[in-house]
Amino acid sequence: MAQIIWDGNKNWENVWDGKQPWDREIEEKIIPENAVLIDRPDDIIKASIPYMIIPCIVCFVAIFTKKAQSDEFIFNLWFMPLSFIIGFFVAMPLHEFLHAISYPKGAKVYIGVSLKQLRAYAASSAALSRGRYIMMSLAPLIPGIIFLAVFVVCPISMKWLMTICVVPSFMGLISPAPDYMDVLIILRKVPKGAMIQATENGLVWYL
Repeated sequence: MAQIIWDGNKNWENVWDGKQPWDREIEEKIIPENAVLIDRPDDIIKASIPYMIIPCIVCFVAIFTKKAQSDEFIFNLWFMPLSFIIGFFVAMPLHEFLHAISYPKGAKVYIGVSLKQLRAYAASSAALSRGRYIMMSLAPLIPGIIFLAVFVVCPISMKWLMTICVVPSFMGLISPAPDYMDVLIILRKVPKGAMIQATENGLVWYL
């Protein structure tokens, strides 16, 4: 398993200021001369908004399907605060942890949060194969799928459990939107067998 280092709480702007430990490690990397810069949007979050639409639709379909099974309100609002706590303050670092454990043994991965901006991050100087990069990108889907599955199969009588699951379901499926976008970019632009490496100028691939 990768060496995972907890980096604590940082301001989001400081995470990408080029002065962090992973930035120094990236600078020490020897990048092949034939490395190709992967063209990605400058504003990743803004560009990934369209990728949130299908996960949103899936979650709302699940809610309306459950509602069709009962004439009553299907949520217990007493448990909604807990649902938000799990969805935001547990799921955020868990999302990055799942990214981190996808790295190979010996890789060093820093994870942390930016509580003020309600964001989390995972950063590493390690190079990944195309296939492993895709696996790493999609790993945070797992909790969202699990929470949504529990919500779908949960009996209507267990409103408290459905309520707890609803926000983590949305967050678990929507928060990887930038990762969905990255995966599609890599599938289109990076050949099979290539390695993907973070550099000070962005992601590159090389054979």
